[in-house]
Amino acid sequence: MALPFDYLDSMAWSIVASAALVGIAAIRLPYKASEDTVEDKGKHLRIGLALALGASGLYLFITGMAISFTWPFAASAGLYNILFGGAAALGGLVILATSVTLFLNGSLKAVSYFAVVVGMYIVVDAYAIVNYGLTRADTRWLAASSYAAAAVASFLSVPATHSDNKWLRRLFAVFAFLFALAWLAEAANFTLGHLQPPPPS
Repeated sequence: MALPFDYLDSMAWSIVASAALVGIAAIRLPYKASEDTVEDKGKHLRIGLALALGASGLYLFITGMAISFTWPFAASAGLYNILFGGAAALGGLVILATSVTLFLNGSLKAVSYFAVVVGMYIVVDAYAIVNYGLTRADTRWLAASSYAAAAVASFLSVPATHSDNKWLRRLFAVFAFLFALAWLAEAANFTLGHLQPPPPS
């Protein structure tokens, strides 16, 4: 079944958008960790970011679940279903949770705990990519780095949401943007690969 290849690259672009939006939120939103809310002066930006993150997170969740349920990579003993489907579905849930929390101006601290668990899952994925050689040798470290950057951002979400220290929040934003950049390279790699014309017969 080839259908997932029709949206693997768009999933990657959605990850880029999600990571960039999270980084922007960390820098731009007037979030008060002591009160676990975004101040009223940031209301319009908060709602806009919530809606954008919601769209991206929903797409990731749906496509991740589609891979998980249809099990399209059966020829590989299912390992790529786990690598792509599991990470996208769980990551999509984290983004959706962030979206709803921002929209309702609720507790980002609670979302950060969820993000850490998903980050642990993604660390295992990154290790498997390198240890088992799950991608081509020339893209292996890029793929592992894109997963690792997501994990680091997940772990840093805890101090970023529990402290009003601007440097901690900026550090989180830096890794969110690194996460976005790593996946930008992956997304471009996916899209160029899928758009390559077949060799002439």
